Amino acid sequence: MIRRRKFVRRKSETVRKWLLLIAVAQQILLYSWYIFETGFDISDALPLHISRISSLLGIVFLLTKKHSTMDLLFYFGLYAYGSFFYPSRVYPAYHALGMSFFINHALTILLPIFAALAYDWRPSFIGLIKSYGWFLLYFVFVYFLNPLIDGNYFYLKHRPFFGHWPDSLYVPVVLIFTFAIFLIGYGTARFLDRQVSHGIKRSSRRLK
Repeated sequence: MIRRRKFVRRKSETVRKWLLLIAVAQQILLYSWYIFETGFDISDALPLHISRISSLLGIVFLLTKKHSTMDLLFYFGLYAYGSFFYPSRVYPAYHALGMSFFINHALTILLPIFAALAYDWRPSFIGLIKSYGWFLLYFVFVYFLNPLIDGNYFYLKHRPFFGHWPDSLYVPVVLIFTFAIFLIGYGTARFLDRQVSHGIKRSSRRLK
């Protein structure tokens, strides 16, 4: 997208429609499997993993183009990078859930880039604070819901790290870590945006 940014800007509506089609198809694939294979077991099938919330936010953004929605998607979607580097409880790539995993997380990473190129969206610090507030609400909700339905949302039951830690230690670390990655994501995105902008300006000066 960055290499073909002029095409993305010029054909932004076409690209948006294709991304929307792929995002909706991924949702159909995911929940069809849960319905036909598990009878939609709510302990795992609800759209309450942070990656599934991000994919729904992506669909909302592609329909509305609202920057506030992209703010939330960008910060929640930072976990998608971690999912690729350290996948947890992921099905094989040829499995319906494996394909859904890849499409979901790839779109989550690509959509902020598309929003920046097509609609001049940029991450903001206010957006960071609001997104962290929403994350706290989400975390509290799944923390108390999981024991009621034997769920593993946000991987609080089967933890990818520090499974032996008590909640009194694990929960504060998760909250601090999440705020830290939000800050790192914000700073990195702003830095890369400045670098790309400077590169474009230098190229323009050379052409003149």
